[in-house]
Amino acid sequence: MIFNFLKLSPFLIGIILLVGLDSILYAQSTPSTNVKIIDVSDLKLILEEGKGRPILINVWATWCEPCREEFPEFVDISVKYKKDIRFISISVDDLSDLDVKVVPFLKNQNVQFESYLLKVAEPEDFINLLDKNWSGAVPATFIYDKFSKRTEALIGKQSFELFENAIKKVID
Repeated sequence: MIFNFLKLSPFLIGIILLVGLDSILYAQSTPSTNVKIIDVSDLKLILEEGKGRPILINVWATWCEPCREEFPEFVDISVKYKKDIRFISISVDDLSDLDVKVVPFLKNQNVQFESYLLKVAEPEDFINLLDKNWSGAVPATFIYDKFSKRTEALIGKQSFELFENAIKKVID
């Protein structure tokens, strides 16, 4: 049986449209908690595809106290500069912590940017891709210009002001 939309009353059409519009608005205002699992080759693709727009990658973990303390600053700066730079967070938590720790943390922080969970056999490959001089300590933030050239490596807990100063160098 084919549904005939035209036979509905104007009232029902209005209800259907309102519910549809409400769903669209709700989807646009809810936090992004779709966390994808990536490996080093996926990260290489993200960096290659990023040409033309600056990228900020924040590496963190739920078990890391400085990461949790810094994260609200990262979220705030992402809201302010979301039109100027692509924000990416990469959790280095265990895969088993995805649904029980990572996603709830991101929901609680009201995250609106891309979020990933790293799955690697060799952490050195991931570390060397981002910065050969990086020890792997978190939190760590790497900023790339629109040509995918790394311009900043911010290791340790950062403030809103430090994030902002580094971002301004690649968007001005």
